[in-house]
Amino acid sequence: MTHLTQIRAAGPQPISGPRIRAQLGGCLLMLLLFKQACSQTAEPIEDVVVSARTQTTLEAETLSISATPDAEPYPGGVTAIVGLGALLSPVYSGSKTIKASPFPYVDIHGLLNDRLYLSSVRGIGVNLLNTGPFRGGFALNYAGGRTSSDSERLRGLPDLSGGAVLAGFMTYSFRPFALEARVRHQFGSSAGTEASLGASFSAAPLPRFHLSLGADVAWANSQYQRTHFGVTPAEAAQATAEGNPMSPYTPGSGLLDFNVTAVALYQVSKHWGLIGRVGLADLIGTPAKDSPLTQRTFQPSVGFGALYKF
Repeated sequence: MTHLTQIRAAGPQPISGPRIRAQLGGCLLMLLLFKQACSQTAEPIEDVVVSARTQTTLEAETLSISATPDAEPYPGGVTAIVGLGALLSPVYSGSKTIKASPFPYVDIHGLLNDRLYLSSVRGIGVNLLNTGPFRGGFALNYAGGRTSSDSERLRGLPDLSGGAVLAGFMTYSFRPFALEARVRHQFGSSAGTEASLGASFSAAPLPRFHLSLGADVAWANSQYQRTHFGVTPAEAAQATAEGNPMSPYTPGSGLLDFNVTAVALYQVSKHWGLIGRVGLADLIGTPAKDSPLTQRTFQPSVGFGALYKF
């Protein structure tokens, strides 16, 4: 009883300075450990999200440039990419002469809730069907023509002007593969209709490096074949008179070509990337192969350049 009375009479005992410093130090240490644990937990999650988005963007770009895109929705809302490169390709389909030309590239996806896109490869497109692995719609694009000055084999023949191209497409995706069916009709002096079936495969050997491989086979109607590979009697006479011996030729509808395209994209930084594209086409159809304008059925093309992502 006397002991309890002495404790109460003494009142609260003061806490020594070393004890205060020890408790404060312990609290600070716990706060530092907690902050470090939170940062170690949050940063990998953010890195994974950004990495996944980057991988999907790279895949979408390589597929778009290869002209056989994936049916999956485009990542991250609206994305805009511009680029400029050089392209080595035949001066016309069937020519043995290769020329270099600038290759501007524009690709804007994700507009109107991923219903609208603008692309220098695909054109201005509308996705009317956007359900699961399926995607389908229409696109309006422009296709260039040819001039008689492009090649000695065209001397004396009329020029073909460029024109608008309306395409309908349907794609189905089962990663890492995608399938596509497409019908294109070109207007103007280069008028004609093509139909093609294609497939693509994509892979990412490295986080910043993406590859895609696409292949398609195309068929063309008689109007397209006559426009690009036919020679009328009057045209043959004019070409022959100008020192370019030519025989009349009237092709019908049939297979056109088989194409294989490989695209590689490397992301140098957050905004900049390098792109390379190799295309191998073979005129497998008799209407194109037998044309007097066809100098070589095997048609290679190579392109390279730089991209900037906004």
